[in-house]
Amino acid sequence: MNHIPIWLIPLRVLFLYLLVMVALRIMGKREIGQLSVFDFVVSVMIAELSTLPMEDANIPLYQSGIAIGSLVLYQIVVALLQLKSTRFRHLVDGEPSVLVEHGQIKDREMRRHRYSVDDLLTQLREKGMNQLADVEFAILETSGQLSVFPKAEARPLTPRDMNQHVRPEHMPMPLVIDGQPVQKTLEVLGRDTAWLQQTLSQRGYASLQDVFFASIDGQGDIWIDARDPKEH
Repeated sequence: MNHIPIWLIPLRVLFLYLLVMVALRIMGKREIGQLSVFDFVVSVMIAELSTLPMEDANIPLYQSGIAIGSLVLYQIVVALLQLKSTRFRHLVDGEPSVLVEHGQIKDREMRRHRYSVDDLLTQLREKGMNQLADVEFAILETSGQLSVFPKAEARPLTPRDMNQHVRPEHMPMPLVIDGQPVQKTLEVLGRDTAWLQQTLSQRGYASLQDVFFASIDGQGDIWIDARDPKEH
């Protein structure tokens, strides 16, 4: 059995770490709960393939690289086929299933998915629904998540229900992060660091270093979180 130098082990681990990170980035940004069965299987196989060269120094890194690259390629091909063919997408991912309809449990669908009543009630409570009678639809998605739609009389009151007009909201943008100005936000606003410093000074902050985080919303309102005072 051949042994590699100790100093080379961290470099092998670093290479595999970067390889897995790039592979998962290519596969796309989705939470674990949002992964399809195929995506989950590919992720598990990539993790296993990256672990083997760490445990066995006799396994060449290029072999793991080829195997991981092949899996990523297969995943991309499957994803493209899913975009092109609805039938193929349903074959790979399955279809959503209605477990509750108009407040009534669909017994056959529950048995088909081996979904117990306790599982259903737990998921409904996690969605803030404590009465099954208040549920219009509960749909088991292909990712395993349960989508719950309350009945009209049980849903929270909205401005639309009261015929009130509300201003559209815009995503707040960070202005300061850990005492450093966010140049990208300043460019979007057409402002510079001098304007930011002046604005913070008017709010009682003598320096950017006194601000841990600051953001600005679509209406131009600035929210500031001051840096915690140092302990002496």
